[in-house]
Amino acid sequence: MQLKILTSLFFIFFLFFFTNLRAQSSANASLSNEEIEKKIDSYINNPTKMWELINFYIKKSKKENNKEALFYAYRYASVNSIYPVNLKYADSALVTAKKSEIKKTLLDAYLNRGNINMAEELYQKALDDILVANKLSQESGNDYIFNKTIYYIAQNKIYLGQYEDANKELLLCLKFFKDNLQNKTSLGKNYQVYYIYSLMSLIDSNTKLGRFKENKILLKEAFDYLHENQLKQYIPYFISSEGTNAYYSQDYNTAISKLSEAIRLYNDQWEHNTEVFYLGLSYWNIGKKTLAVKYLEEIDKHYNKTKKLDPNFRSAYEILIKYYHSIGDTQKQLEYINKLMFLDRSYEKNFKYLYQRIVKEYDTKKLIAEKNRIENTLENQRTVFLTVSSLLVLGFLIFGFRIYREKQNYKKRFEEIIARQNKIHPAQENLITDPAETEYKQTFDYDYYNKIPGLNPIFVENILKQLEIFESENKFLDPQISQKMLSEELGTNSTYFSKIINSYKGKNFTLYINDLRLDYIIDHLKNDVKYINMDVKELASISGFSSTENFSDNFRRKFDLKPSVFIKMMKNNYKPDSV
Repeated sequence: MQLKILTSLFFIFFLFFFTNLRAQSSANASLSNEEIEKKIDSYINNPTKMWELINFYIKKSKKENNKEALFYAYRYASVNSIYPVNLKYADSALVTAKKSEIKKTLLDAYLNRGNINMAEELYQKALDDILVANKLSQESGNDYIFNKTIYYIAQNKIYLGQYEDANKELLLCLKFFKDNLQNKTSLGKNYQVYYIYSLMSLIDSNTKLGRFKENKILLKEAFDYLHENQLKQYIPYFISSEGTNAYYSQDYNTAISKLSEAIRLYNDQWEHNTEVFYLGLSYWNIGKKTLAVKYLEEIDKHYNKTKKLDPNFRSAYEILIKYYHSIGDTQKQLEYINKLMFLDRSYEKNFKYLYQRIVKEYDTKKLIAEKNRIENTLENQRTVFLTVSSLLVLGFLIFGFRIYREKQNYKKRFEEIIARQNKIHPAQENLITDPAETEYKQTFDYDYYNKIPGLNPIFVENILKQLEIFESENKFLDPQISQKMLSEELGTNSTYFSKIINSYKGKNFTLYINDLRLDYIIDHLKNDVKYINMDVKELASISGFSSTENFSDNFRRKFDLKPSVFIKMMKNNYKPDSV
């Protein structure tokens, strides 16, 4: 009987589990790839559900033969797994990206593998991949990936202690991601996340540089943004930044309070050694050495487990060596000395620049370094002087050539304007102002006046003859003239009139009137000296323009020359007919 009950219960449980699993799979199947990614992101604190969805994403992408989606699925797998599985997924993502022949996924794949290598402290490989991604993103014009590479290059510089250089890079990528926050997150793109990462990293580099006032502003920006957008999962990271900031400001009690609060609030799968390390240092600095050692030995436990240690945590071993020396525990002291020596050899191998900064130097090395520095400085100064001198000479030559070429272009355009005006002027003088007389003298050209469907050729001819009178009487100088006003004056409507102007004058009404005004003023500048001595404002008013700016803009449009330049050239190169 008991066995029967257990069997029934097992069957019910199995049926419930299987039904639930099928329902979940069915629900996932209806999701778009973008929705799958958002759901994966939402499971940051639930690895089991996250991996169910990542595996579903991989299978779905393979089934659909969607190489781009498969790349992003592998990328999720790589950043959410541990060594060495993460590197295998990163390699799979790169292979998939190459097969996809989509350039943006390829450069993203290099960047992803670089990020994974950096997380595993394989810095040389990481930098190689990141620089490939940087180069490809520049070539393809992919600003999103390019700025992500800047972010990761900055992380390398932070690891090397090049905080000033890192700061400059972070300011650039922070601005980019911040400016694009309104852009919709799409497959493989998340401006919001990298805005937060860049902000966090900039605060960190500012802390190392002692820029605490700048951090006060940045921290406020961070907390405001996180609260407004309900991103509470990131809040502990910025509380931790407040704690680190307080430590470097020598406010150790605040540092302890903030760092402890951050550790309490974290709800993820990651170790938070930064908080542990700075808690240890803070307790050490307020004299609570036994408590400090407990925290710093947590750093040692992490090293024993992973055989990796951020160079920034190196001083933990220096303090542990001092502490065990002070209490006479030579065995522990020797243990930590051996570990520190091993770490230094590792740093020397992987980070030559950093090694020079963290290992004590003997006097001879200092002298050699100083000698080389001075010699290099002198050589650099000489190189800089020669380079600057060459650039200045080249700059003057280019500037001089540009001025010469500009003057030649001005002269050419000036001569073209004068020559053109000489052709226009006689034509205007010979205008026949009596349409009736023209009708008798010339044979009516039906085809010429029949260009506009629906308009009587005789009607078109009549309008054009009236326009000749309008032009000859300079009525276009009236600043109040409008298409509606003139069309009514000529006995037609605005629509027909517009069609006639466009077809027979080759431009719209506004350009037609403005060009007549410009030809008028050029003719007077050429023939009457008093106009040459007027300023641009007066010329604009005389020629019927509503403003000086309108006159100047149209002058440059028509003649590709500023009116002031034209007037100056008239004074220097052309003698008006009327003096």
